[in-house]
Amino acid sequence: MAKEQVSSILRALEILECFMDNETEWTLKRLVAQLDLPTTTVHRQLSTLTDRGYLVQDPVRKSYRVGPRLLLLSSTVLSHSDLRSTARPELEKLSATVKETINLSVMLDREIFYLDKVETFRSVVCNTKVGTRAPAHATSGGKIMLAFHDPDYVDAYCRDLPQMQRLTDRTVFSPDLLREQLAQARINGFAIDDGEIEPGLICVGAPIFGLDQTVVAAVSIAGPTFRMKEELDVMTRAVKATAANISRLMGGRP
Repeated sequence: MAKEQVSSILRALEILECFMDNETEWTLKRLVAQLDLPTTTVHRQLSTLTDRGYLVQDPVRKSYRVGPRLLLLSSTVLSHSDLRSTARPELEKLSATVKETINLSVMLDREIFYLDKVETFRSVVCNTKVGTRAPAHATSGGKIMLAFHDPDYVDAYCRDLPQMQRLTDRTVFSPDLLREQLAQARINGFAIDDGEIEPGLICVGAPIFGLDQTVVAAVSIAGPTFRMKEELDVMTRAVKATAANISRLMGGRP
């Protein structure tokens, strides 16, 4: 990235950081004085931040305050942080019970984002990492979140499926098959991926509901096929119970 771009980003961040203090509104003149930057530079940054929805300008006072996009970003961070801290004890209990790897994930665009993970002490483990992403259709957590997603969103996702990434030769790529899997997952309250994200690995995921009764995350158990196949019914009941417990703690329905 060019130095000019880095400098521009830093200036935008400096402006946004002014709104972190008790001062909720700033004028162009005050920001120029506060940051000791040229008026043209600050005005250009304010225009960009306003156009993007991170700030809004009062049409009368001409002052700036935090916009809806920044509020949405902050609320997302806070909700995910609260989710992780609330879910962690339940994830640890589940891992201790089933003795397999446990993942907590949320949906970001058309991928899942791994928010937390409790690893097993066993020799064969899941290679997922906290902070990484994976295609939703290739994971049990992604499938169960898609199963409860907006129908229009799911239709668009399924239409684009043939152009999406296949991680293994078992990754679903048929729109009709994915629709069938999602419909069944919604009925059953859980979803499975069998070697679709990683060969020889089975995962079973269940939905976590939030205050507004929408799915906010998924918890999943991941383990090798030779262990999971024999105990899949037990694993399914366990992950559904854990997801229900976390849902209650988050104020949602189980």
